[in-house]
Amino acid sequence: MPLKIQTPQRHPILEAQLLNHELFSEFGTVIENPAPSLVPAQSCEVPPNAVQANQGSALKYVDVTLMKDLYASGTPSKQPAKAVMNMFVCAPRALVASPSACVEGLFPIEILERHPYTTQTFIPLGISESEANQSRYLVIVAPSLSPSPADQAFPVPTSSDLPGRGLPDLTRIKAFIANGSQAVTYGAGTWHAPMVAIGKKPVDFVVVQFANGIGIEDCQEVEIEKRQDAQLAVAVPEARHTQGSWKL
Repeated sequence: MPLKIQTPQRHPILEAQLLNHELFSEFGTVIENPAPSLVPAQSCEVPPNAVQANQGSALKYVDVTLMKDLYASGTPSKQPAKAVMNMFVCAPRALVASPSACVEGLFPIEILERHPYTTQTFIPLGISESEANQSRYLVIVAPSLSPSPADQAFPVPTSSDLPGRGLPDLTRIKAFIANGSQAVTYGAGTWHAPMVAIGKKPVDFVVVQFANGIGIEDCQEVEIEKRQDAQLAVAVPEARHTQGSWKL
């Protein structure tokens, strides 16, 4: 059973921001083509973080995300991990009706999870940025609080440059809208919601991470309890607002 935590008293409705690397950098990496209008050719000007490949017919962007395997740094089981690649076929989530005209609906946040010993990369397949009216997905993340007795049963790496122990800080939780041209890597130990596809059709994701098959070392969960007067939720903008800024 997931550990239960309380919905914060203030600001239970989050305004989703459009996903980009700068806003998300605290939590991981956004992977997307930095120059989609640039057609690879022998004569093209190569961006600083790219090299020509495939006989000049491709651009190779180097180290677009960093994968981490931290299972050797202090798992209680001492069970080694291996790289795994899975596919998740994610059906669109049901949204709760919203009184706001520019909001498609509200997504209630009920579960957050983290993978303390590994990064986790979600790569959407088969949808483009132009299909945002059909398929998008939410990226919901939160930083960690300081360690407390409530989370002492959760094993974490011993490295000091990682989030380590600590329940999610729901007062600083953030939500982003991502389109099909963007992949995302959650940093090791980053609290995040399970994948939330929104729109009119399922989204297929290839998911790359490390795992050792020990449940509490691979994945740790908390359940967010609903208050009588409010529930933590994300306001999902209508698809026509996804291409630019919007406000509740």
